[in-house]
Amino acid sequence: MDTARIIWQICSKLSTLFLLISFILSLRYYRKLGPEFKFFTLFLLLGLCTELFSRIYIVLMHNANNLFVIPIYYNLEFLIISCLYLKYFFKKVNGISIALIILIQLALGVEGYRSIFYDQTYSFHAYGKVLVNFIVVIYALKFFLELANGISHLKPQRIALNVLIFIYYVLSLIIFIFTNFLVNGDREFTFYFWIFHSGITFIFYSLIGLLIWKIGTARKLSHFGYQSY
Repeated sequence: MDTARIIWQICSKLSTLFLLISFILSLRYYRKLGPEFKFFTLFLLLGLCTELFSRIYIVLMHNANNLFVIPIYYNLEFLIISCLYLKYFFKKVNGISIALIILIQLALGVEGYRSIFYDQTYSFHAYGKVLVNFIVVIYALKFFLELANGISHLKPQRIALNVLIFIYYVLSLIIFIFTNFLVNGDREFTFYFWIFHSGITFIFYSLIGLLIWKIGTARKLSHFGYQSY
């Protein structure tokens, strides 16, 4: 278990490091990014603030439990990702879809409140996070479907971001399904899923940072040939 904990700590620190790098790169190349990436900076900022608050809280409260941060995070996460897809990925959005998203956001708020104030540490479940992951996967699949039907425009940067989001949230969904519904009673076995989640999160942020860096350092075609932005 000691080895597993060391691996988890390494993956967790790498995840935070590459999240910070991605955020810094998004600020560095902000003017060169597409509108969807500019908005995605809010997602990176949310992750960074959550990580920072969680670590400070543990230090100040002498290793007190910080699971209450998860419901707060997934409520804001759902809001940001929903706005991202509605505004920049989907060609058409009807009133029914918006009303459904509002209802889901309210349900997440209620679930988050219950998790924070009524769940005990040993019985904590992040059911809302499972729902958020599932809906984000649906968002990504809907964009792929619109792309295949020629409804959405073929924009490589947007497609690349959607692919990364899709893969990450599919894997995250699987992990949270296991930890919330299948192996929640086995703390040691659940811990290995958290290690895997830290690993895929680290990879996700590193690829996001690489994508932002490639966009920011790309060269455009001018009348005199290729030149830097």
